[in-house]
Amino acid sequence: PTPNQPPPPPTMTGVTSSAALAKLTASLPLLKNDPVLSLVASLASPHQLAFESKKKGSDLSLSLSDGSVTLKRRNAILRALCGMALHDALDVRYFLLGGHSSRATRCGSSSDSAIAIAGISSWMSVADTVRTDRDGAATDDAIAKLLGHLDGYLTGRSFLVPSGGATVADLDLAFAIGSAAGKKLAGMVEGKTEVRRWLAQCAASASDLAAAASSSGTTVPAPQIAGVIAVSAEAQPAPF
Repeated sequence: PTPNQPPPPPTMTGVTSSAALAKLTASLPLLKNDPVLSLVASLASPHQLAFESKKKGSDLSLSLSDGSVTLKRRNAILRALCGMALHDALDVRYFLLGGHSSRATRCGSSSDSAIAIAGISSWMSVADTVRTDRDGAATDDAIAKLLGHLDGYLTGRSFLVPSGGATVADLDLAFAIGSAAGKKLAGMVEGKTEVRRWLAQCAASASDLAAAASSSGTTVPAPQIAGVIAVSAEAQPAPF
């Protein structure tokens, strides 16, 4: 600027306002059948995440704008969207990585956060197993055993890893169980107070996130989440 002109306004280092941080390419049929992926992607600001839809097929990829990384595996894409691909924005705001990303913790990585992030990855692998075992003869038995394990594991825990809200792993596993069990789910969790509470929390969290996504300005299709987790929270006794 000349001596008679004010200096230009400051800009955020490393941020280009005219370009998104990443680009998600996905087929519409795939998103329709994957409520968690659709939900997470729809939470992202269109200024951060560009979206290209395909009418047919099963295309799915996430590319960083600098060309350094292209991901094609669904779980890796989900974790990247919740974390590094969008500069941890979804974890900071929605705890989708349990608040364990470097920006959310504000103090870099720690051993506790590293363990929690590893736990999220592991629980998402469990969700994968539930999804791929739907056509097996032992599906109901396998889900019942998993629900029993979760009921014990969740005693004293709000979510699968230490978190202030449902993480992407909680949502992924809850929706995988809900989709696989269908209308049988309510009966399968009867008497399992902890896992029933957790499923109801995940369903409520997904509804809240879907409401938030509706005002994000995204072009990602709205997630189909209604009725997938077919349980409701047990009534609590009224205080006296």
